[in-house]
Amino acid sequence: MAPLRHHFGWAGDDWQTLGAGTVVGHLMECAGQITGGYFADPGKKDVDGLARLGFPLAEVQSDGSACITKLDGTGGVVDERTVKEQLLYEVHDPSCYLTPDVCADFTGVRMQTLAPDRIAISGAGGTAAPDAYKLTVAFDGGYLAEAGVSYAGPGAQARAELAGRIVDERMRSVHASNAPVRVDVIGAASLHATTRRYHDEAEDVRLRCAQRASSNEQAELLLWEVESLLCCGPAGGGGFRGSITPSVITYSASLAREEVITRTEIIVA
Repeated sequence: MAPLRHHFGWAGDDWQTLGAGTVVGHLMECAGQITGGYFADPGKKDVDGLARLGFPLAEVQSDGSACITKLDGTGGVVDERTVKEQLLYEVHDPSCYLTPDVCADFTGVRMQTLAPDRIAISGAGGTAAPDAYKLTVAFDGGYLAEAGVSYAGPGAQARAELAGRIVDERMRSVHASNAPVRVDVIGAASLHATTRRYHDEAEDVRLRCAQRASSNEQAELLLWEVESLLCCGPAGGGGFRGSITPSVITYSASLAREEVITRTEIIVA
C-alpha cells in the first residue's frame, strides 16, 4: 500500500481505491503461491518448472486495478485458478477484510485472462478504516520439550501407539505432571489424529511426544521418558532425538487507533 499511495498520490480516505490496493497487496503477499507454488498438487493441479518458480509481478493502474503476471521464461503459472486461491487465502470476511488502512471489500472482484500468465483484476472496493488495531501480544510460555523415536516394519504403528501411551501414563502417574502430553504418530495420519485416520497399518512411523513445562528440569523429564523407550518400551524403537527450547505464547487483542503513536527514525550508518 505504501509504494502505491506514494506513486499514485492516493488520499488516506479514498476508501474504494485503498480497498483495491489492498487486494493487490493481498494477492502479492505470499510470493510464489500465486504463481503455482503451494497451489501445485500432482495429478490434480500440475504446475511445470517449480524448481525455477517465477515470483509474481503486479502492473497496477491509478484506480487500483492490476494485471498479475510473472517474468517470461520462469517456471510456474499465473491463471485464474492460482489467483482465486490466493484471493481467498486467509480471508475472514470477504466483504470487510480488516487492515490498518481500510476495510477492503473483495466481493466485487472480477478476473479476466488477458494472455498466458496475465490475469487482470478489478472491482475491489472498501470502506473506512477500523477504529482499532489488532495486536499480537507475546508472553513467556516456559519451555517446550519435544522427543521422538522411530518404529518400522510389521506392527510399527501399534508399537508406536503403545509407546505413546506409556509416556503419557508415566508423566501423569510417576511424575505427577498436570501439563498435557501431545502424542503424534507421524506417518499414520498424525495431522488428522483428532478427526479421522487414514492408515491402520503404517510400517514406517515416528513417535513424537511434546509437552510445555514451566522449568527446564520438568522439560527434561519428558526427554528421559521417551529415551527410556529404547530399552523399556515396545520392540524395535530407535533413532531417539530430543530438544528443549524456550517457548513463547501469543494472544490477540485490540487497541484504539488514537492510542497508537507513529514514529519514524532514520539511522545513518
